This record gives sequence, structure tokens and C-alpha cells, in this order.
Amino acid sequence: MKVEEYSLLDVVFPEKKPTKGQIKRLILDISDLFTKKSEFRRNDYLANEDFLKGYLLYFVPLTIAKQYSIFKELFRHPKFKNIRELKVLDIGCGPSPAILPIFRLLNENIIDFEFIRYLGVESQQKAINYAEKFLLFFKKQGLNVKYDFFRANAADLEIYKNLKKIKPDIMVFSNSLGEIFDKENFTFEDFVKIVKNFSHKNDNFTLIVIEPGTKKSSMRLHRLRDELIKEAEFYPYSPCLDNLPCSALKANNWCYEERKWKAPEYLRFLSSMGLQIKYMKFSYIILRKDRINIKETFEPSEEIIKNTSHLLNEKGKSRLWACWKGRLIDMEKLKRDFSEDDLWLNIRKGSYFSIDRFIPINDKKVRISKDCKIKILYEP
Repeated sequence: MKVEEYSLLDVVFPEKKPTKGQIKRLILDISDLFTKKSEFRRNDYLANEDFLKGYLLYFVPLTIAKQYSIFKELFRHPKFKNIRELKVLDIGCGPSPAILPIFRLLNENIIDFEFIRYLGVESQQKAINYAEKFLLFFKKQGLNVKYDFFRANAADLEIYKNLKKIKPDIMVFSNSLGEIFDKENFTFEDFVKIVKNFSHKNDNFTLIVIEPGTKKSSMRLHRLRDELIKEAEFYPYSPCLDNLPCSALKANNWCYEERKWKAPEYLRFLSSMGLQIKYMKFSYIILRKDRINIKETFEPSEEIIKNTSHLLNEKGKSRLWACWKGRLIDMEKLKRDFSEDDLWLNIRKGSYFSIDRFIPINDKKVRISKDCKIKILYEP
């Protein structure tokens, strides 16, 4: 079952379906709570029934779509080809448990797990209630799943001592950092210590952290990335191609994804109100202990580059910013060198691509020559 086909309305409103006007009001209220009124948002905001339903209708399918895109990127690696059991620890899961996109990947035969152990940690009981409803509603028939939800504050360091016994293969923090760093007495050192304890003597451990694509959230996430690499000996799987310090941070910039999203049908009318239903904007990191990287899913001879910007159209040329060998590089191609159906013009933000030659301009800028062979390797 695809994300856009998730019958969330059937779960949230099992009896009488809301009107477009009611959906509009619910979603605008929760959207304001995360933007204009974010400084007044309490940790227990989902205790408000209207906020909860607005969140369920808009943010749940959006979160599932983000997680699906990231899990699909991880599971393309041959490391996961013969794995049949998976243990997932989802911190701050809210009403959209990270097992839902895994169900979709199973339905699409992208993965073939036979048993999944899932534990979601969440502080609000109403969120847990809906998370369980969604899990049971969308679970693949016949799939062997053992699940639990544990009510606790993700910033409570004591709870992780009990959770460690699960020995998860994947630990997920989805939109959790803002809650624990901004509103609790929680430090980078605390976070690193927690993750180190879970990854100790577990070379197959994966850490996934997803955050909003704002400057503040993205820069904090990538500072945390650098800290985890330095202090806990993690290695990026994606979006980074190496374990060098974040090139965006070095340039006082931030790195985020903007990936296509097909919203559920009941949300389509919201585009006229300025809400994004075609693209999802977020930042993320996938870190591993065994040093596997997404570049291993491509031909080893390829010179792999990660595009971090939109294509910028300027007089006489077009440009993009790319992460390449631990540096943020300004890449340009002159319009006079464009060819018919030029692949350069098809490189999207977030794409992995390769080139076989270039003209160095300086240490931060290169030019793509007319005879350069470009390959788009993966477009998330």
C-alpha cells in the first residue's frame, strides 16, 4: 500500500468523514503551532484533540513519506539483501511509528524481512493510541511482528538503560531533537553517550536522525553528525559520501533535502493555501559502525558527487553546489556547451551523480566541459 493511498481518514474519522472546511481548519491550526506560534508550543500539544487530528491528517503522511524515502535509500545496499529479522527502536515516535514505511517496502518487495521487532517510545498516550491503530491497520498480512510502545520522555536519560536490552539494528529519532534539545536540559554529550551505548559491540547498528529542513535544525543536526563521527566512531551511510567534517557547516551554510511527495487525495486542495503537497523539505543523517556507504551501491569506478542545491540559472551558464570529497564545490556549465537532452539540466537537488572530467577554476569552483560524460546515479 503506497503512502498516498494510506486511508488515514478511515482511522482518524471511522464514522463521519470531515468536510474540506474542517480539514482546512485542523491543518492550518497545527501548521501555525509549528511555525508562527512555535515558541508557545507545549510538549503535550497532542493532548488537544484538534491539534491531534490536524497532526494525524497532515504530518503523519508527510513523516511516513520522509521515512520511506530514507529507508529505501538504506535498504538498497546489498548488506541487507539476506537479512530476515529486524529490530527497530523508534525514539519520540509520535502517532506515526517508523515501522509503517517498512510495511510499504515489504509490500513493494524491496525488502524481505520475515520478523520485525519494534519498540516505539513516546511521552503522550494519545499519540501512542493512534500509533498502535496505524500499525495494526497497515501491517502486512502474515508478517510476524512483535511490537510495544513505551510511554516515556525521550530526554529522560534513565529510560535508555532499560531500552538497551533490545539491542536494536536501527535506532530512529524522527523530529525529536527539537523537543529534547530546545525544551529539556539535554546536551550533545548526552546524545553521543546514549548512542554509543546502543552501538557498543554492534557493527550492524544504524542510527537514523530526521529533522526539519530549517537552518537552525539542519545546522544542529550536522554539528551532531560531526560529533558522533569524532566521539563515537560512526561513519556516514548517506547523504554524506565520507566522514570528513560537514562541508556545509565549514561554509556557514546548511544542507537539506527537497524530495518529491505525492500527498493523499484529501490534502490536494491545500496547495492553493500555500501548504506544500508536492515536495517535502527535511534534513537527515544515516550513520553506521561498519563504514558501509551509499557509494557502494554504484559502480566503483564512478566519481560520485552529491548535489546539495537546485540548479541555478544565470546569464550564460547554470550552476549548482555539490558536496564532493568533503568540500562544498561550486560547479558550473556554460550554456554554449549544452547539448540536446543535456543530463546536466536533469540533476535535481539531492541527486547523486558522476562526471568523468572537469576544468578546475579554483579550489572551490569547477567547470563542466562540453565533452564531459555525466551520469545521474540515484535520485531519491
